[in-house]
Amino acid sequence: MKSTKITVNQQPLDEINQQNVNKISSESDNKDLENLLKPFGGNEKFYRRLLKVFETNLDQQLTNLEQMILQNNTKELLVIVHTLKGTSGTAGLTSIYQALCAWEIKLKDANSTHAFEILCVELAPQLRSVTQAELSKIHALLAEKEVETQHLTVDYSIPELIAMLAELKQHLENNNLEAVNIILSLQNMLANNLWVKHELAVLYDAVEILDFDNALVALSSLSNKL
Repeated sequence: MKSTKITVNQQPLDEINQQNVNKISSESDNKDLENLLKPFGGNEKFYRRLLKVFETNLDQQLTNLEQMILQNNTKELLVIVHTLKGTSGTAGLTSIYQALCAWEIKLKDANSTHAFEILCVELAPQLRSVTQAELSKIHALLAEKEVETQHLTVDYSIPELIAMLAELKQHLENNNLEAVNIILSLQNMLANNLWVKHELAVLYDAVEILDFDNALVALSSLSNKL
């Protein structure tokens, strides 16, 4: 008896594996970004501003650090390291913060001028390397998020929108920063509705500076237009 050969269109194994890798990588990136934004209430817009301020100051601080090394100005060098440690911690830049913590300890524990000078030879190059690596990773995460947002289409019903507005009002009345996440969802939902673009922007800006009274006014104006 002849066996019947059944041909099945199968996706190549390496292509399937690559898709799985991409999926896992994407999920991991989303988790990394979620963890990064968690201390800031998930407020991506605020974090982008904070990161920009940090980077604006960083280059000048590293230049000042190199200048203090050339001048053998131990006191000011330690001040710059300590300041950078604080600002990197505030910005949630874990790798930079941990590197600066370690360097601060090593510099303070140097038992001679010669030992201190030897440490300083590697200080600036290593800090530049660590900061470049971590900032590049963070910008890649933010860029990926931006692309996802640009291609996001949200279908919604009128009852869903009404429920979301009611929930937002409750959060605003309770001065709860969870309102930010709802506003971001509203911006995605209503991205094509230019009629309420201004009200959404005013609403977001009010919550961002914790002006919940004006946020409620903006929400009322938004609701009247929908």
